[in-house]
Amino acid sequence: MKLQDIFPPNAYSEAEVDKIIYARDASVFEGQCKAVVWPTTKQQVQELVMYCRRTSQKLTLRGAATGTFGGAVPADAIVSDMSKMNKILDIGSDWVHVQAGVVLSDLNSFLRKKNKYFPVQPLEYPVCTIGGMIATNTSGLSYHYGRMENWVQELEVVDGTGRTYTTSTATMKNFIGLEGSTGIIVSAKLKLLPQPPAKTSSIVAFNTMSAMMGRVEQIEKNPHILSIEYFDERTSALLDLGQALHIIVEYDDESGVIKVPEEVKKIDELKEKVRHLLIRNHYSQKEDPKIPMENRGKFLHWLNKLEVPCFGHLKHGVFYPHFKEFSKQPEEIYDIVEKLSGEVIGDCGVGIKRKKFLSKAKTEKFLILKNEYDPQRILNRGVLVD
Repeated sequence: MKLQDIFPPNAYSEAEVDKIIYARDASVFEGQCKAVVWPTTKQQVQELVMYCRRTSQKLTLRGAATGTFGGAVPADAIVSDMSKMNKILDIGSDWVHVQAGVVLSDLNSFLRKKNKYFPVQPLEYPVCTIGGMIATNTSGLSYHYGRMENWVQELEVVDGTGRTYTTSTATMKNFIGLEGSTGIIVSAKLKLLPQPPAKTSSIVAFNTMSAMMGRVEQIEKNPHILSIEYFDERTSALLDLGQALHIIVEYDDESGVIKVPEEVKKIDELKEKVRHLLIRNHYSQKEDPKIPMENRGKFLHWLNKLEVPCFGHLKHGVFYPHFKEFSKQPEEIYDIVEKLSGEVIGDCGVGIKRKKFLSKAKTEKFLILKNEYDPQRILNRGVLVD
């Protein structure tokens, strides 16, 4: 059986232009793509895996390819673009069942009509897919809601041997956050919330880091805080907030200064567009370190001194410094993060770039799972583990 026997002509390509496009994701890395397929059914996914096993081919999985750490870069592999598996399959009172390629913004547009809401919304929410979010176990703009693992009730997966699983047990953790290295997420049943009540916001400017950190200590005592987002002088200027440090605080009650829903929505749009403005200004390399509370001021001061634009979650300590493409500065930041007792890997995945920063215990665990679910090393070669 050939790939052409599994996929119709419009779902299979060996065209050079497609191989060039699919050799990269949003990172600076480039790989080798042998062919591209667009599955639409679980059966096609299963047959694709079996084909790769028989022919000793490698398979790279791709959602929206918004990751900046090379998680969707093929290593001389066939690329499976999951974007056409984009159906909303079923919905209940507090859950929804979707295919892996459903785009988050499309899902929430659908849910709004049902007066429901899926709360995990990362920066890339207009284009990111549910499968990719689960594969990286991402969190959202508001850490109040935690990571994807808190919101998945059931997974349907095809592993690297071609076996299929429908699991709502602890087995799900063998696929959530494993970046496609143990199995291909076909569909997921997600928990939902009722449409959230109107929130309020405040924007506060500061001239010094110490003044900002002191004020944040006071603000954090309010139990109604959803998030405290930090914007340095450079990102503040891009957003036309003025040449100063800023925080945007969100509340789930009336504590915020900005209460009119339309104005609050404008604040949300500010946060959503900052990364795109940075990319437009050639700051395409994103990192996402997590810094402990006692060292956050030192870390942000270090970035400010080097004129590295940064924004992030001040309440939870995950920040997004951005570097020029092919800049060497990310290597410096890894040393600083470790000196400040932080974590290099925050909430955006590991990919092929950052696996050297995984702990020995995590690497050993991933190897055990890889041997169980993908012993021929077919899936996402080089991601998480070699």
